[in-house]
Order: sequence, then C-alpha cells, then structure tokens
Amino acid sequence: MTPSKLKFPNYWDEGFNGLCASDPILAKIAIQNKEIKLYSHRNVFLTLVRAIVSQQISSQAAEKISYKLLFLISLESCTLTRELNKVIDASTFLRSKSCFKRLGISQKKYTTMNTVAHHLNNNKDYWKNLNNFSDVEILSELTNIKGIGVWTGQMFLIFHLMRPNVLPETDFGLLKSIMKNYSLPDILSAKQQLPKLKEKWAPWNTIATWYLWCDIDPRPFIY
Repeated sequence: MTPSKLKFPNYWDEGFNGLCASDPILAKIAIQNKEIKLYSHRNVFLTLVRAIVSQQISSQAAEKISYKLLFLISLESCTLTRELNKVIDASTFLRSKSCFKRLGISQKKYTTMNTVAHHLNNNKDYWKNLNNFSDVEILSELTNIKGIGVWTGQMFLIFHLMRPNVLPETDFGLLKSIMKNYSLPDILSAKQQLPKLKEKWAPWNTIATWYLWCDIDPRPFIY
C-alpha cells in the first residue's frame, strides 16, 4: 500500500514531546527512533487477521505467513494487486478456499478468522462507527468473539484505531524491551513495573509501547 493510502495518528507529535519530558529513559529510545511512526492500513478485517496470525509466534514469522495468506486470497479472488490490503475484506476471505494449514496457520486460528469474518459481515454498522465507542467497549465486543483475547483486541486498538493510551501488558516484546532499557533482572520484574510506567506514560501509552517495540525491532510488524 502506498504512503498516500496510509493513516497516521494526529496526536503523535504532542505525545512524543510529552513522553520525552516525563521519562528520560524513554526519551532516549524515542529520539533514536523518531522517524519510525505508527500507521494504520485502514482495514478492520486484515488488522484482526494479522493479530490472530501473530498469536504466540514471533512477529517475523507472523509477517511472512500474513503476506502469503493475503497473496493467496487475492489470487483466488482474481484481484491480484500490489495493494493487497485494499482488496481483501471479510467477504473475500469467506469466499476463499486457500489451504491455510499449508501456510502454517492452525485450525484454531483459521476457525477464529472465519468467526471474525462472519461477525464483521453480520454487524457492519457497528464496525463502521467504532469512533463512537470507548476502548473498553470495543475490547468487550472483540473478546466476546471466540478466539479473540485481550492482547488481540489491544493490537486492534493500537494498529487499526490508533487509540493513544493502550498498553498491552502481556506482550512479550514490550516486556523484554522494558527489562532491557530499565535495567531490570527479568521479565517478572518488568511486569511488576508496569503499573508505575503506565501511570507515567499516560495518556500516551501507545506511543511508549511503539518506541519500546522499535528498540528491539527497527521495523516492527504493522498489524
């Protein structure tokens, strides 16, 4: 997808400056990675598919599997294009007969994708008006779908809606980066620091999360 089709958060510069002023450790990381900014593909279904694929595997593996999946679905629907994100939606997915197991996608994940696709198709008005709902309300709606947990819902809030104050507290990459940058001995210690850090970073926890991801992966996977 070309840069003109992408959506960037309008709060980024304000949040960047606020975080740099409140946390010297995070400021160093953010300044080093300032040019790498969060963006959205603006596709509800594909953001959820990428997040489902990424459950309990590395971001590198998830990126490869996701691209192959989108390519096959696009090929089957006779809409092969460089802009895969633009042409694939829930309806296209439901018409697809791609061999998901061959791509390394488990039956459980495929079932979840299928359930999500049906949910989106049957509740189109809700998903077109997400700006009317709070983070808590959207997480509640998503986690009512079998196979969607809090982490997957938080990825949706960050990468599709680009909500500014989301902290995925169970994300291993985030915890690993906190451990490294705040000189903590282990992941458990990083978890214990989360309430204090969450309060310090508010209302810009999404930006803090993004730059901590960038510190351990210069090219984070965009869901």
